[in-house]
Amino acid sequence: MADWKHETSEGDILYKYRSLASFENIVDIILNKRLYAASFKDMNDPMEGCYNYSSEQYDEDYIQNDLEKEIEKQKFCSLSQQSNIDLMWGHYANGHRGICIGVKLKKTKKGGQAFLVNYSGQPNLTPKKDSKSDRARKILRHKTPCWNYEEEIRLFSNDGHLVYVEIVEVIFGSRVEKRFAVLIKNLVKKHLPRLKYVEEINGFKYVE
Repeated sequence: MADWKHETSEGDILYKYRSLASFENIVDIILNKRLYAASFKDMNDPMEGCYNYSSEQYDEDYIQNDLEKEIEKQKFCSLSQQSNIDLMWGHYANGHRGICIGVKLKKTKKGGQAFLVNYSGQPNLTPKKDSKSDRARKILRHKTPCWNYEEEIRLFSNDGHLVYVEIVEVIFGSRVEKRFAVLIKNLVKKHLPRLKYVEEINGFKYVE
């Protein structure tokens, strides 16, 4: 049995808030049980990938030709520890018109590696004891305090732009359009048959 490589506890449910604007992406998630991992340059925080370092410990050649390139190589997807954050529904699920997908992480290589986000701001580079990959991921696990409401977990890919997960919940926003809801319900019934439909006061969802 593979070791648990993630900073979360095994069996934890993490959440991906999604707009339905690119519906083909929703279909891909449900059919193939995978999430898209992007570069830090695709994130909406301009401070992503920033860090402090001592010129006495690191020369410019290492920074520009090694570390910066390694940071750009990293691919990750952002997940939240909670499914009921109004700002997340507003920012990432088109004002409650999208969905929130609950996932469990896998132990496999294609399941990536998850880390808790640190909201203390720009990190300082430590002495050269970490690998370039480890150092790059440490940098990308830091954000400024204003983002702490997201309760983010970063799931880094070990192989390209895709990370495979187990889908255990599909939560509909309270304003999701009926035409999309019907399509998603049919997808869930066919491709995630173990999930059960549950009515709620503010909407509905499928849970394991």
